[in-house]
Amino acid sequence: MGSSLLRVAYAFWVLATPHLFSPSAAEAQERTRIDFDAVPTIHFPAGSRVVSAYPAFEDYAHMLFDLCDALKLSSKECSIFPMNAKLGGNALATLVDGNRIIVYDRELSGQVGYDGAEMIIAHELGHHRCGHLGKAADTTHELQADAFAGAAARLRGKTLKDALSAVPLFSKRPGRTHPSSAARVAAITAGWNNPEAGRACRLPD
Repeated sequence: MGSSLLRVAYAFWVLATPHLFSPSAAEAQERTRIDFDAVPTIHFPAGSRVVSAYPAFEDYAHMLFDLCDALKLSSKECSIFPMNAKLGGNALATLVDGNRIIVYDRELSGQVGYDGAEMIIAHELGHHRCGHLGKAADTTHELQADAFAGAAARLRGKTLKDALSAVPLFSKRPGRTHPSSAARVAAITAGWNNPEAGRACRLPD
């Protein structure tokens, strides 16, 4: 991919902690140069530290590809690079010189299990598919990504309980960019109940 410029668009569904990437961090990321020919990882600032993301372990890569198959996405539509990194219990969707990336913190799996991990990746895939990257963070975008993840779970043959596996991570209180846990559960459930609408990033009226 050559020398690249990293731009982070969306972080996942963190607990009651502040969002991983503040506006000031995002500005710093806009100036971060990455030489993929020199290192096998991508590096970017997150607050006061530098995060290194590396190609995802095989099971996480398979989760992404299984989701793409269930959603009937073409190889071009699913040309997304799965990565792992220590993000303080988070996940995010990014763009690197136009290349779409999902970064997942493996520590999350110990809290939510396999199904929860797959739902988190489905949520980040939703940010890519719903066209949220490059736009200001918005609670509606989070709900659309949740509905998309619920639809992905249904199309994967998962139960609604499976689709809600990551709910324990949700903050009960709404924030500037992330809705309340109750609103997110409703969006995931709506996507699971109506996967055609969820896959199209549509929320119930």
